[in-house]
Amino acid sequence: MIPAAIPQQDVTAIVQRSHTIMATAAARSAPAWEMGQALTPQEKAEIPALASQGKNILERYASQYQDQSNSTEAKAWLRSHVNGVPVVPPNLHGVQAQQYVDHTLMAKQERQAKTMVFISMDMPKPILRRWFADVANDKRLFQSTVFVLRGWPDKTTGLPDLVREVNRLMPSMNVAANVEINPLLFTSHKVNVVPVIIHQTPGGQWGSIVGDQYGLPEAIHRIDGGHGSPTTIFGHTWKIAEPNMVAVFQKKIKTYDWKKAQQNAYDNAWARTRANMGDPLPDSRKGRYYTFNPSVVASRTITLPNGKVLVHKGQVIDPLTAYPFPWTQSYIVFNPAQPWQVEQVKAWVGMYPNVVLMASELPPSWAAENALVKELQHPVYGTYPSLAARLGVNRVPALIQPDHDVLSITVPKEPLPGEGG
Repeated sequence: MIPAAIPQQDVTAIVQRSHTIMATAAARSAPAWEMGQALTPQEKAEIPALASQGKNILERYASQYQDQSNSTEAKAWLRSHVNGVPVVPPNLHGVQAQQYVDHTLMAKQERQAKTMVFISMDMPKPILRRWFADVANDKRLFQSTVFVLRGWPDKTTGLPDLVREVNRLMPSMNVAANVEINPLLFTSHKVNVVPVIIHQTPGGQWGSIVGDQYGLPEAIHRIDGGHGSPTTIFGHTWKIAEPNMVAVFQKKIKTYDWKKAQQNAYDNAWARTRANMGDPLPDSRKGRYYTFNPSVVASRTITLPNGKVLVHKGQVIDPLTAYPFPWTQSYIVFNPAQPWQVEQVKAWVGMYPNVVLMASELPPSWAAENALVKELQHPVYGTYPSLAARLGVNRVPALIQPDHDVLSITVPKEPLPGEGG
């Protein structure tokens, strides 16, 4: 099912410049958040593989919406990528946007990354709205702060619904904070309640505040003053409403029926092929042998690049004699749904080595096609009306063989019940 188009303004806030901020902040050391307990050696060892797997999963998912951000307006602010979607802040235009794409400037901004704010849409909306505005309206905070969500509702419209909900809480379409979906950071920092604010002080040390008591600017100020704590809750906290999308994807991967999906893909592709191929010619009832002249009349004069006339308009061309080498290949057109025609094809294949087999109607499934090819020990192609007409075929099965300047066509009689082997 093709996902519904998402308005560009709905995509903007969820895919802000936070990728560069997160790349810097996540690489630094920060405390764990589960009662101050550090990650176990096993958990630390699992992080690189988990990060790689999660990044690939998220980028594949986000790529579904990449084309929807490729409008003329969007190209004015496309620059980097966040989970596979290229973006720059929507409030930059002209010279500012051009400066933003400069890699030297970007490297400088990445070094300024300082604050990660772990949130959930289960938090009260007034708090989220106020915190988004605090960051979006403050140039210094905007350049160094990113809000982190763990995932989105596990349903078809989960991600676009989340995008729209986040956007409704932003100050405006053109004034928005940096927001990123990154379940890996929730796992690596053991964030199990929100809000959690992780901030790097001017001295280069990491501090934290858990809870909403001080608001965002004041919480950052307190951490700068050395008054944060990874074990004390300040104010209220809330459960994380969004699932860990990496865990969701891992579960789906483990339980996904890959063989069934592969078979469905084969069947769907075969159904499309079958719908575009075939010419349901009537089955033979009486035996017949006849010849067919495949000549055509040129509708215009055809010349070579050097000006030499190859064919004059109105000239009759017989493809059997027009080439300097003889046409030796034979063709068989048949209906594979008729067992007696399949048996007749087997006999012909044994008699004439240089043949091309074509089905007037392809078998109903990919598996049936493979079974037919295996039975005949020969590839079976589909035909189509114009090809059958060019070969002079109007009933099946038919054996078409070149005979000097004409095609000799043999159409056998359908055997009576009990006849044939």
